[in-house]
Amino acid sequence: MLFSTLSTAVASLALFTGSVSAVPTPNTAVYKPAKDLSRLAKLFPQSDLPSPTDGQVLKYVALGLGTQNYTCLTGDENAVPGTTGALATLYDIGTSLNYDPIAKWKIGSISALALSLSVRPQQLDLNLRSQGFEHMIGHHFFNGSTPTFSLDQLAQPYPVARVAKVAETDPPKSACPGNQGEGAIKWLLLTDTVGISQGGINTVYRVETAGGNKSATCKGKKATFEVAYAAQYWIFGPK
Repeated sequence: MLFSTLSTAVASLALFTGSVSAVPTPNTAVYKPAKDLSRLAKLFPQSDLPSPTDGQVLKYVALGLGTQNYTCLTGDENAVPGTTGALATLYDIGTSLNYDPIAKWKIGSISALALSLSVRPQQLDLNLRSQGFEHMIGHHFFNGSTPTFSLDQLAQPYPVARVAKVAETDPPKSACPGNQGEGAIKWLLLTDTVGISQGGINTVYRVETAGGNKSATCKGKKATFEVAYAAQYWIFGPK
């Protein structure tokens, strides 16, 4: 079933993937994402999460590839694993999708395809480049208990969103369960509730998740362990 799910995801984007001749090389110039994502904003993935407010505008859409991080420190194999946050690299997908006439059909498969290719880095690089997604724009990590989205590969002073979870919802049943069948993590609405973000961004939606979920118990797990995941982060800020 897992192989079928991933094969379907790969096949669904086969028509969108052109041929390329080399792995992307680093670009020393500061990358500049599209400033106006109004076209793409109309395709914002719908869910039970609260919609963006009228005072917010879509600033960036990033593909996050990394790990969800968990702990089993009690020695009780029946205990539920604890969560210590996540680490991910963020790639700009918004600029390319904003002008893509078939973006509506691509959005739902991007995370699953990227996660399935993450175990083959060269193929992942080639695929990202073929779709115009090769530009790394930053990192997602936790600063203490605060989810942080640092777009540190953009021009300084670069945007940083320091946020907190304000809403969550289960992923669609069709979501990619991950490379080991662990299940997709929840969709989230994350907002800066105390005004500590910078660079015009303060709200992040985690949507279109693939993999990353923790096991039901600590049975057979190490004291600390990671689960690979992919997700899209739709990043908003005030107009």
